[in-house]
Amino acid sequence: MILTLTPNPSLDVLFEAERVVWDDANRVEAPRRRPGGQGINLARAARVLGGRALALAPLGGRTGRELADQLAREGTPLRSVTIAGETRLFVGVREGVSGRSLLLNPRGPTLALDETRALLGALRELLAGERPKWLACCGSLPPGVPADFYARAGSLAREHGVRFVPDCDGDALRLAAAGGCDLLVPNTHEAARLLGRPTEGAAAAEAAPALLGFGAGLGVIKLGEDGAVAATPEGAVWHAVAPLVRQGSAVGAGDAFLAALLLAHENGAEAAETLRAAVAAGTAVLLSRGSDILTQDDVEAVKREVKVVKLS
Repeated sequence: MILTLTPNPSLDVLFEAERVVWDDANRVEAPRRRPGGQGINLARAARVLGGRALALAPLGGRTGRELADQLAREGTPLRSVTIAGETRLFVGVREGVSGRSLLLNPRGPTLALDETRALLGALRELLAGERPKWLACCGSLPPGVPADFYARAGSLAREHGVRFVPDCDGDALRLAAAGGCDLLVPNTHEAARLLGRPTEGAAAAEAAPALLGFGAGLGVIKLGEDGAVAATPEGAVWHAVAPLVRQGSAVGAGDAFLAALLLAHENGAEAAETLRAAVAAGTAVLLSRGSDILTQDDVEAVKREVKVVKLS
């Protein structure tokens, strides 16, 4: 079972426009409204992929209630901590003609000290009671939450014998990784900031093994439409890429990638097949048109087309 921690969840409102015209009215169809935040997305994707996941998140206000109600309707388990602030709205606008997206991502509500402590208390309780195999700490930290929050969560995971993966950026990732982790899955920008070296293009394959220095049993760098590379402690480096998909919103693609990666790892898959499953799930998100983040049928169809190559 995967336990996800999302300190800054959101309700995602996703619009589609054939062409965005600035300084004028853009007529669009009703948006998709779905639960969001990286760990929430991960838990939702894991459920669709046949895995077990439990999402832990602070929720507040009408937005928080709508998010919780949607998760309940679709059957994604949630443990929430009530906060005084309003859960944020994330707005995405995808332009069909260009395939580009405008993403409006508020900082989120400020968490008071007692709310942050309550969130860590709930985490400690779930680690002890649920005995998950993985703790995934996902996304940005809201105002009021210290940069070492994920590092502290990782320490709690280790105390309970639970594997830890931080999926975040900046100081939060640097501090969490420094404390030791079992898996790292940054994108190229996050990896460059963490490692202090280039990670674009061919440099990603050279940089991925450096992620193992943080204790990770697998070091992965996500390359967007170019797939992903993965390095193993045995010295192998793999690259996987799916056919290019020029439709749909990529919001949640990285989270579905991580969900599939963790589930494949749980099932004992080798590195190459683990990477294949992850790239297929991330790509399948772009094919989704309903409220689900992805579908199993799309994942299986994409997986048959994913190319995996051993680079070293």
